[in-house]
Amino acid sequence: MIELFSWDKQAASLYKEAQGYMKVLEGHLVKPSRFDNALLFNISVMSLEKLLASLLSYYETEPEHHTPGAMFREASKYDNGLTENMRNTAIFMQKFEAICSFDVKAYKTPENEELLKIIHGLIEIRNHVIDVLKETI
Repeated sequence: MIELFSWDKQAASLYKEAQGYMKVLEGHLVKPSRFDNALLFNISVMSLEKLLASLLSYYETEPEHHTPGAMFREASKYDNGLTENMRNTAIFMQKFEAICSFDVKAYKTPENEELLKIIHGLIEIRNHVIDVLKETI
């Protein structure tokens, strides 16, 4: 039997992926990870993408962009509970990327304090997504 597409199932699946990434990041808050900051930042970006994609799926839409700021802006059109502090986390994360830039500049790896700021911001976003998806996940 062919299973029909379900926005709820997609939202739950994307959230589950995000939570797997968040587990690594939250573990780093308890005991410093064996991973370097570059890898932890990449895990952070994947987590944010999955969290926002799960939120967008809950609202039965797909993300049109892939950068942290653009995805957050898009999710904000549907979800009034996303805060300015959460937006600042997405914008802060974007400062470390050079995706789609015409300038030739290298990626910047966050310092320890910057990475901790990102992780704490992601926890806030994740907690909001849990609140929204609570009956789906």
